[in-house]
Amino acid sequence: MITSDVTRRRTIATSFLLAMAMTTIGGSALAAGNQLRTPQKKRTSTIARAATGQVRPALAEAPLDGTLIRSKAANQVRQVGFLDGCTNGCGPVCDCCDSGPSCGMESSCGIEAGCGFEPGCGFDNGCGVESCQSCGPPTCGMESYLGEPACGMEMYGDCSCDACCGPNSIPVCLPLLRINWCRFQFFAGVQGFKGPMNFANTTAANPNSRSGSGSFGFYEGLNEGRSLKRWLGWDMAAQLGFRATQSNLSGAEFTDETRNQVFVTGGLFRRVDYGLQYGLVFDYLNDDWWYQGRMTQLRGEVSWKTADCHGFGFQFMSGLGDDSSDTFVRNSAGVLTRSTINFEPTDQYRLFYRRLLAGSGDWTAFGGWTDRSDTILGAGMNLPLRQKLMLSLGSTYLIPNQDSTNFGNREENWNISMGLVYRPGGPMGCGRYCRPLFDVADNGTFMVNQK
Repeated sequence: MITSDVTRRRTIATSFLLAMAMTTIGGSALAAGNQLRTPQKKRTSTIARAATGQVRPALAEAPLDGTLIRSKAANQVRQVGFLDGCTNGCGPVCDCCDSGPSCGMESSCGIEAGCGFEPGCGFDNGCGVESCQSCGPPTCGMESYLGEPACGMEMYGDCSCDACCGPNSIPVCLPLLRINWCRFQFFAGVQGFKGPMNFANTTAANPNSRSGSGSFGFYEGLNEGRSLKRWLGWDMAAQLGFRATQSNLSGAEFTDETRNQVFVTGGLFRRVDYGLQYGLVFDYLNDDWWYQGRMTQLRGEVSWKTADCHGFGFQFMSGLGDDSSDTFVRNSAGVLTRSTINFEPTDQYRLFYRRLLAGSGDWTAFGGWTDRSDTILGAGMNLPLRQKLMLSLGSTYLIPNQDSTNFGNREENWNISMGLVYRPGGPMGCGRYCRPLFDVADNGTFMVNQK
């Protein structure tokens, strides 16, 4: 009886162990089977999907959580102090690399120590371009020579050429300007515009008799920005640029002259990741057509930038004086008429909204008024096409105040432009904080009115 009970217990235990083993083996086999049956997801590029017909119905929208302006190293943004207390002068959101001449505003690049005009490089220590190994090859450089080659304008040393040249050489120690191209933006495109200066008085007996048409042509120029924190000790940057235009290439109704303009813009600004952002620039315009005009204005911006890619603010353009010019125009009979005109910049006041895009792009919409109670509407976009190429679009329309003008549509003012912007330094270029805040002035931001 006892032996039978023991045998029965052993049989039950053995059956339980066999059942557990079968369950384990069966589960493993089932999992393996599932893995064999489940297709592995393959990551394919957008180009590969498009080639096989798998095209997205719409592009993904830019995120609204601020990730466009956040660093991968630290999920945070900072308003100020982006160069304080950080390795290599790089804060958590300054988009910098550790070293190398292709960086933007970081140490070893830009205006800071290491390259450019800084101590140890540029016009400072040494004789010639650089005196540090990171800025050029350790050779005598571009030398002029007398009796022996490769001597004269040394790039290193203290202008004693005996170290690498013969005793009969004549040292020529001249500085060679080193340009950091990543600071620049180069642009070119087409434009169409019209304003009061497109109309001329062709009848001396009637000053209110004016004729004219719009202008169409081309533009090109450059814009540059650089950080001033190392010099001023606080978060400021500077920009300088110019724009040249060629319009009315076949003349106009009253003149055979081509219209040539030169705009120059320079000033200070402060970019931030979020918070208060501001800047002030000085604009100069030289307008050479049936008249000769030279005018200046101040242009400023004060805005609030949120951490989720939005910006709101106020812009103004204020003229710094008027100008006058003698003119010669031809009437319908072909007779030249001489007169004198007076003109001045139009003061503008704008409220705007700006939306940041990936790749340092943005689009802006604005509305405002002028000192003559005119209404201003407009929009603009900087759309990155590739890392170093961007499409720039802009439009401005001034609706004249009909109660205060005697010339109707001749007081209307508008500007439309389309062009490409090439950025040698890519989206960050000079750096997040020293990319130019203002575009170089054009016929939309620098409007002129006849008095």
